[in-house]
Amino acid sequence: MSDKPLRPDRIRYWLKAYTFIVPSLLFVLIFLYYPMLTSIYHSFTDWNLAQAKWIGLDNYIRMFNDNTFRIALSNQLLFTVTDIVKSIVFPLLAAELILSLRGTKLQYLFRTGFVIPMLIPGIVFVLIWLSVYNPSNGLLNHFLSFAGLNSLARPWLGESDTAIWAVILMGFPYITGLPFLIFLAAIAGFNKEIIESARMDGAKFRNIFLKIHLPLLAPQFKVVLLLTIIGSLQDFVRIIVLTGGGPGVSTTVPSLIMYNSAFKNSNYGYGSAVGIFLFVSILLLTLLVSKIFKSERE
Repeated sequence: MSDKPLRPDRIRYWLKAYTFIVPSLLFVLIFLYYPMLTSIYHSFTDWNLAQAKWIGLDNYIRMFNDNTFRIALSNQLLFTVTDIVKSIVFPLLAAELILSLRGTKLQYLFRTGFVIPMLIPGIVFVLIWLSVYNPSNGLLNHFLSFAGLNSLARPWLGESDTAIWAVILMGFPYITGLPFLIFLAAIAGFNKEIIESARMDGAKFRNIFLKIHLPLLAPQFKVVLLLTIIGSLQDFVRIIVLTGGGPGVSTTVPSLIMYNSAFKNSNYGYGSAVGIFLFVSILLLTLLVSKIFKSERE
């Protein structure tokens, strides 16, 4: 390393760089890291904004002894698994089918059609599906009545046996814009010579998909999987709009318990504890997924 002193022009250059970086870093520290660190502290307190009384692990003990929280965990597991399936299977199939079309105009038309819904706020889709499930004039019960299946019509979001599956099945045909674009860009960038060589050797679409595409898509699977897990564990908007966590607690998830505890019951300490639990869960799952895909590459 050189012992020569920095020239004045280089010093001015670095000062300008730090001038732009430091304000952004301060905003990150104040609005992201500080709330996270304070929530860790408050998760060990009985906090109602007016005062915070240190109670140690009581919030965490209460959380794991709470039957509602255990039901919420099982619901969350089901939501996360089905969200992963919907975020990988259907966007991947759509990307494969679009790129198998012969005409570039047709590819562009279908690609645009699948991407345009990304411009619409997600809450709009939730409200649309809320009207679809409406027991009196919803599209689903009208369709069943038209098909002569009146016996199957029911208040889909109002019964414990059907509410969680109605929430899961919301969003058909499940071609989410971002995973679709990730898979589409990756497949379009594959080496065409390898695929053409496989076809000349007699490989069918199924073999090309299983033996070439799937292994090469491992980095994209990792990204989509991580985004889906994080989004699923954090999401309670669809639940609070469609069912409010009911009937009873049949569709409740931990993030909804966190929201209700903090902003409805003013129990910010318990809400912070649930939030820290979600943070640790997301962190561990992220490390696990990264480890799995790293092992596969090795």
